[in-house]
Amino acid sequence: MPIGIPEIQEIEEISQRTPKTKTFVFSGPKIAREAKPGQFLMVWSPKVDEIPIAIAHCDLEKGRLEIAVSDEGECSHSLHQKNPRDLVGLRGPYGRAFSLKGNEICMVAGGYGVASLRFAAEDARKVGKKVVALVGAKNRDHLLYVDELKKIDCEVQVATEDGSEGSKGLVTDLLLKEVEDREIDQVLTCGPELMIERVCEITKNKVPAQVSIERYMKCGMGICGACDCGGYLVCKDGPVFNAEDVFEKTEFGRWNRDKAGARIPFRGNDISSAPSPIFTPRYDRFLETNVCGIVFANPVMNASGTSVSGRHLYRLAVSGAGGMVTKSTCFDQRLGYNNPTVIEIAPLVYQNGVGLSNQGVKDFELEIKDAKCAKVPLITSVFGQTEPLPEEFGKVASYMKQHGADMIELNISCPHTKLSMCEQNPDLVKEIVRSVKKEVSTTPTFVKVSPNADYVELAKAAVEGGADGITAINTLRFTYLEKTLNIPILATPDGTGGKSGKEHGPLGKRIVFEIREEVDVPIAGSGGIFSGNDVIDYAMNGASLFQICSAFVTQGTAVFGNIAKEVADYLKTNKYDNISEVVGMAHKR
Repeated sequence: MPIGIPEIQEIEEISQRTPKTKTFVFSGPKIAREAKPGQFLMVWSPKVDEIPIAIAHCDLEKGRLEIAVSDEGECSHSLHQKNPRDLVGLRGPYGRAFSLKGNEICMVAGGYGVASLRFAAEDARKVGKKVVALVGAKNRDHLLYVDELKKIDCEVQVATEDGSEGSKGLVTDLLLKEVEDREIDQVLTCGPELMIERVCEITKNKVPAQVSIERYMKCGMGICGACDCGGYLVCKDGPVFNAEDVFEKTEFGRWNRDKAGARIPFRGNDISSAPSPIFTPRYDRFLETNVCGIVFANPVMNASGTSVSGRHLYRLAVSGAGGMVTKSTCFDQRLGYNNPTVIEIAPLVYQNGVGLSNQGVKDFELEIKDAKCAKVPLITSVFGQTEPLPEEFGKVASYMKQHGADMIELNISCPHTKLSMCEQNPDLVKEIVRSVKKEVSTTPTFVKVSPNADYVELAKAAVEGGADGITAINTLRFTYLEKTLNIPILATPDGTGGKSGKEHGPLGKRIVFEIREEVDVPIAGSGGIFSGNDVIDYAMNGASLFQICSAFVTQGTAVFGNIAKEVADYLKTNKYDNISEVVGMAHKR
């Protein structure tokens, strides 16, 4: 995977291809060499936004690439205002590509979805596969890449809704006839989701199909969870999926998510999830952990901010996480910031400024219901954004308890929002904790601190207010400048974000040690955990629970089971009966 910093590129050519679609050509030899059909780029219009756009064409000899951009939103509109020689940022390629199988492939494209399939068709024709390209649009003026497909000897059939070109009707009508009349080895499709859903209905149990789907996206790297679809991350597990993995097994074709993560139905008002089987984790005597009366099969879990959906949290538990931590949630919906919101500024070092986007605590009940199909403890991260802050913290915590939270984590330390002012005021933190404990007196409550303030004093204030534990640490306040334009890359109000990743580990471990020296409550360690050795280090410094975030990018959901196994192996090898024997060992010397 490439380093995730936008590389500034000059636009070489712009062409108006349909009333709403322009194509953009760039010189990008490295991207052109690495790109595969179905993958996408994160395209940054500086000071506006960053969006995912499929790669439509790569010219390996000239080192050029092409994308097609439909004028649909703020960022795409900004791109449409640009001229040749203007600068934009590109990062990628990202995502799972199409896998070309068989000798005869049918490609079904709707609107500008044909861009991704043009690239696939070119690769298929290079190796001698027959390609039947079915291209649909509202009318002849909106048809895209038809001539390019014909030039590479694809069999092209067109359908327009008004009959102005080709058959009158829907492109899926053409597919129905093809499936009935000829032997097809595979179907690839990209376009509007309801069109793709119909493709899945037609091909089910008849022809293997791969679908390229679209979701609102932030990081593009599999770390933030914004692009969830039924527990899958479209940026990493997709955008290309086998049809049988998403059709009728996820919300695909029924509802989508907006920028805040709220569920938006395609039709009607059904925003329910496909049911998940009950999952009960296997308890291991070496790893079983009791914190504040809550029993964890193992103490390894995700950190807040990595999962928008309950289905994704469920997936983490099935993958080996001993606990699940929700995205930070407030009372009312919050959209967060435009992109870029997450970038990789060095290998395994990240900066984020998502802006605490969330759907609001009332709507979050649906996510908790989905997550609770996994019988592992659920920790809900909460915050307040309206005055008086202590009151909103308490109100949100109360709702979370009613929804089924096993523990509460108070986010008082987000470095790229106004919440950062909380950790500058220990008295306010104490008041927030008291307000929360008044509402959820029997629910264990942790307070998350950062290296951006006097974390020891904050931990003391939190415990004095009634906190049952401390989470350490949140991200380090940091600003990263793009060197060509000399502007911050993140779209936060001042360009500031939080730095995390591999190099965050030594800082986190030291802070856990210092806090443990001063307060006698359980600590959840977070920051730079990439291996079982990191967990053992955190434990020796005083942590009992261990939260993982950045390692998602390179290790995926398997990171939890892998690290838990490494910890168990260490304990067995060194003759410990349980991880609790290691906790705080550095303080006993």
